[in-house]
Amino acid sequence: MSENLFSVIRTARTAIEADLCVMALRNAGFHPLDLDTAGHFSIGGADIAFKVRVPTEELESARAFLSDLEEAAPQGMPTH
Repeated sequence: MSENLFSVIRTARTAIEADLCVMALRNAGFHPLDLDTAGHFSIGGADIAFKVRVPTEELESARAFLSDLEEAAPQGMPTH
């Protein structure tokens, strides 16, 4: 698949947060890009945004999955 067939589903502040999102998506049967191929933003050498990308045809169902996952998270636990 080419890069233009992927859409950003989430922008995380840390690599750990983005990795957790990627792992959850993969465990649910989705096909997100690896973080090292998805790119990230940095300012002055500090990483500030990690984009999680999924195939565009999976975008809506992956969004619904993440939404359901966030609703099921224990109270007080960060969800994004």
